[in-house]
Amino acid sequence: MINKFAVKLTCYIENNSNINKLEQLEQIQYAITTILNELFKIVILIILFSVIGKLNYLLFSMIILLSIRLFSGGLHAKTLLSCLLWTILFFTLTSIIAPLLPKLNQYICYGLSLLNLVVIIVQAPYPNPIRPIKKKKRKQYLKILAISFSIFWTYIILFYINDSSYLNCGISTILLLSSQLIYTKKEV
Repeated sequence: MINKFAVKLTCYIENNSNINKLEQLEQIQYAITTILNELFKIVILIILFSVIGKLNYLLFSMIILLSIRLFSGGLHAKTLLSCLLWTILFFTLTSIIAPLLPKLNQYICYGLSLLNLVVIIVQAPYPNPIRPIKKKKRKQYLKILAISFSIFWTYIILFYINDSSYLNCGISTILLLSSQLIYTKKEV
């Protein structure tokens, strides 16, 4: 359904603009499909986590994840349904289970945070294989942004979050994100 809607929007753009090159239209259709898929997932997540009373944790985890993953990349599912299921699992771990765990020892938090940063420094960015990053300068730019946001959130989580449930939520979000990068092939 989303793909059909994206095709219709792309046809509308083709018929009502100066854009007529196939490659440009394919890029537009890909972008529209991606945006609609993400909006669909976000709406489902917000409804689901609102119903179970964990919306605040979801939004906290989502802000951290999106601000880093946008630049670091990560694993990608092949279908919208599998992506939705993996995303629900991810946020179940960060927004439901992690906040229930007891507060981690301060040194464990520091160790996990250091591990997260090392993985992001070494592995990021990992783009979607459908859209590889071809320019070295762009890769460096994305790496710097991924590292910067990781350091920013790590600092906020470790030194400004006093509530152990949000501390666990934040650390688990970055930990799960960085663990995705460990299992990626570097040459994409």
